[in-house]
Amino acid sequence: MPPQEQGITWQVSTHEHKDRSADWYWTLGLLALGGAGLSVFFGNLLFAVILLMGGGCIGALAARGPREHAVRVDSKGLMLDGTIYPYKKLDSFWIEDSKADDPKLLVSTKGVLHPQLVVPLGNATRAGVVRQYIKRFVKEEEQHMHVGEHLAELFGL
Repeated sequence: MPPQEQGITWQVSTHEHKDRSADWYWTLGLLALGGAGLSVFFGNLLFAVILLMGGGCIGALAARGPREHAVRVDSKGLMLDGTIYPYKKLDSFWIEDSKADDPKLLVSTKGVLHPQLVVPLGNATRAGVVRQYIKRFVKEEEQHMHVGEHLAELFGL
């Protein structure tokens, strides 16, 4: 049985870690506190709490290092760290290769919590092999990353 018939397996990091200076964290904290203060001033306590929690979460995510994830594509579906996404629950896929050194697999799902999965592929060779493999099970349809993914990349999360 050819190796592709058994599936394709690789490891990916969640993100490329960027070291942040203490000034970056101070700026984040002051922006969150300033926004929360203005929110309280205008009578919106709930928004103040959301801003403080959001600032804390962004700070915590920026401080932690990247995690490794195991990815597998086989005849059953796409598996991320043991969570399997069967092909029948996937709408379409696309290989985003505008950055040749960092292609990504974009998968639209029928799920509410994860409407789109973005999986780094590592290199153009793997991108081609994965594309040919998944194409047998799911339709290929052009799509783009959601705004949240771009923001996460911007913040290095």
